[in-house]
Amino acid sequence: MVLPDGSRPTVSSKNKKKAQEKWKELKRQVEDGAPITTGRTTSLEQFLRQWIEVTLKQRVAAGKMTESTRISYADHIRLHIVPALGNYALPKLTPAILRGWILKLQQKPSARQPKPKEGEQPRVALLSDRTVNYCHAILRTALNSAMRDELIPRNVAELVEPPSGKSKRGRALTTEEAERLFTAAAGDRWAVLWMTILALGLRRGEALAIRWEHLDLDAGLLLVGPSLQRVRGEVNEHTGRRRGKLAVVKSKTESSDAPVAVPEALSKILKAYRREQTAERLAAKVWADPGLVFATSVGTPIEPRNANRAWNALCDRAEIERVNDQRLRIHDLRHTCATWLHKQGNDMKTIQGALRHSRLATTSDIYTHLTVDVQRRAADSMDVALSALNSM
Repeated sequence: MVLPDGSRPTVSSKNKKKAQEKWKELKRQVEDGAPITTGRTTSLEQFLRQWIEVTLKQRVAAGKMTESTRISYADHIRLHIVPALGNYALPKLTPAILRGWILKLQQKPSARQPKPKEGEQPRVALLSDRTVNYCHAILRTALNSAMRDELIPRNVAELVEPPSGKSKRGRALTTEEAERLFTAAAGDRWAVLWMTILALGLRRGEALAIRWEHLDLDAGLLLVGPSLQRVRGEVNEHTGRRRGKLAVVKSKTESSDAPVAVPEALSKILKAYRREQTAERLAAKVWADPGLVFATSVGTPIEPRNANRAWNALCDRAEIERVNDQRLRIHDLRHTCATWLHKQGNDMKTIQGALRHSRLATTSDIYTHLTVDVQRRAADSMDVALSALNSM
């Protein structure tokens, strides 16, 4: 019997009957997709290998996880979990061991080091708190699976607190910056893409996956659905390289699949853009996919990284300043959409619907600064009422 990871498990016993019982138990574990144990204590590395190749692949097949997420888990396990913890037997893991591991991760240099500016001393960038938090979350999820398989009595990762790992707050364009940006984008084939992301608060991948059949410009509706992403492939054992591919993947949440109202101004822009694209397609010798709204000059899907490059070039032309040495991102158009909606007097529930977040808490966490503004306005209103009472 060959396991998904290519290994051949064995059982042994001086008693033939016991050996047969062990073999039956082994076959049952394989059929159930449970981690393989052959009487010996399972190490964390052995368990995680089975977890990635069996349990997570079953979750992908069941539509409970994307393949890109499974590969991301596998990468972080290979780079940050197994080297430090892989040799520990599952039952021997303790909260103290995991706290020491997290502390070392926080002191570990990142694979991506910033290039020093001229005249500056090079500095070592460490793993972000978000990465450390992600590694802890992966281990906690894996140990929950081990606990369900009755390999361990408790999940020690639940007893250890990782760094907060909070995402950096997005940045919103000012009206003046937006005017400079779209003036610089005039005549650019990318301009309509940027306008669509801003007007509808879309994610980059969602915008790149839009098809004309998803749009009803007369009714002013767009059905937002899957996302175009570059999906990472497995690492080639011989070359050490990874081959990826463009793929249309499921939305982040069910709430992401939703009809969105298209502003009339954007509908007019998209109608004109469709006429231009039709003329371009008819003049082209080859056009791969006539259904894509945003495509290359030969009708193929747009590589997300090329969209990033085009965006960075536009920001440079428009002289959009960096904040804390960080470029303005495409995703910040989504933040701009939320901020502008808020300035127009829309509440957080309305913004949640516009951004298609499944939970209001998600919207509130990301746009805490907007929530504070709402609370300030409420406090100011109460201040007026209290002042009126004091004047009596």
